[in-house]
Amino acid sequence: MLEGGIMANFGHVKTYTTIMNGGEITFRSLLEYRYAVYLTLLREQGHILEWTYEDEELSIEFQHGRYGNTRKYIPDFGVLNEDGEWEVHETKGYFPPIDATKIRAYREMAGNPFVLIFAKKPYGAQKRRAERIEKHVSRVIWNADKELFNPIKHLFEV
Repeated sequence: MLEGGIMANFGHVKTYTTIMNGGEITFRSLLEYRYAVYLTLLREQGHILEWTYEDEELSIEFQHGRYGNTRKYIPDFGVLNEDGEWEVHETKGYFPPIDATKIRAYREMAGNPFVLIFAKKPYGAQKRRAERIEKHVSRVIWNADKELFNPIKHLFEV
């Protein structure tokens, strides 16, 4: 059963709650829900061993800004590959400057391989920001809607 709500920070982005991966999960966006369906398919096919959503064990705290304020970053997904190595997967519909800062901080502090997933190829300032951050990540999926989700859209509840 899928239920929708509205995210506090982004009034236009709906949350989705569903039973998946052994429990009830509330995803912060449709993009995160669809990526979770994709990861579930990869697990069922034996391409990955496991995935987690917003796992506190993968989070970091880092200093940011002129006054060194502490910020916490929890990646969207942790993915355990066939070789037993954890990767961090971050989905993005919008890519503000603070997200680039979080990604750089995560790579410096945690060191896990990092995959950045965009729903659609960003443009303008977001595209330039994404291109600059590309050297800090293991790989970028530039258009997940087309590359990942279209072939499996029949699996989505919404």
